Amino acid sequence: MESQKSSSTKKWLMGCGIGCGAVVLIGIILVVGGVVFVRNMVNSFEESEDILKELTEKYGKINEYCPSSSGAIAAERMEAFLKTREIIKPEIQELEHTIDILSKEYEEKQTEKKGSAGVLKKIRTGIGLIPKIAEFLKKRNQALLDVEMGIGEYYYIYSLAYYCWLDKPIIDGVPININKNNEFDFQHWEYEESEEIRRDLSVRELHKIILPMLKNQYEKLMQNPDKEISENWRRALEKEIKDMEANRYRLVWRDGMPEVIVNSLRPYKDRLEASYSSILNNIELLMEQR
Repeated sequence: MESQKSSSTKKWLMGCGIGCGAVVLIGIILVVGGVVFVRNMVNSFEESEDILKELTEKYGKINEYCPSSSGAIAAERMEAFLKTREIIKPEIQELEHTIDILSKEYEEKQTEKKGSAGVLKKIRTGIGLIPKIAEFLKKRNQALLDVEMGIGEYYYIYSLAYYCWLDKPIIDGVPININKNNEFDFQHWEYEESEEIRRDLSVRELHKIILPMLKNQYEKLMQNPDKEISENWRRALEKEIKDMEANRYRLVWRDGMPEVIVNSLRPYKDRLEASYSSILNNIELLMEQR
């Protein structure tokens, strides 16, 4: 019965779209942590899910989000996004610290004998990771409610700001390696194939949510044409949608972001840079629902 709970929990995590590295790491910790820990972890994630349901009821599902038809991101929406990032900063720092310890423990294991003290330290650290992920998600979702921003809008700005404009690697996140035998290991990249597979999977997941948003945006634009909206923007949006439809591994605005979007992001460059976490990237984009 308890093993079924553990299995269900891991399936739930996979269903959320959690990054490969995090899935493997979480799977290891679930085995080590035991039944009581699994039960507590599920309760923690359920709290986050309850808030997410409230967000969904209020703002719609992720891929139902419709960006402004003008292409611009309003200043108040950027402020809401950055306020959310500021609120969850303590949880980000806690997670970064925990993951850093786990990474160092793994590296030390490669050169030293595995002593009992090191094992216990890693177990304690690992068990603490999952509640911190749950707390991060709960705080993030609550922060979004507080600033009146839906999860879809959050992901939209996150993707455009970090990946498309600041050129942050979409594969940033918990270190994971896919070795030559197609097995997953919790460690830093060693093979080019690993990086390519990780990137393809990440882009595909992002593609699934961003393309519907662009279609919503284009439909709104065509239903309510505004003479003040640039024809260049309309053509660029139309072309981007066609290019993404033709290639499910295309990162949005890969060939260059329209100036109307860049102008919306430029005043916030320093704050966006400071708010980004390369370590938590694949955890921050957990696809909790479609």
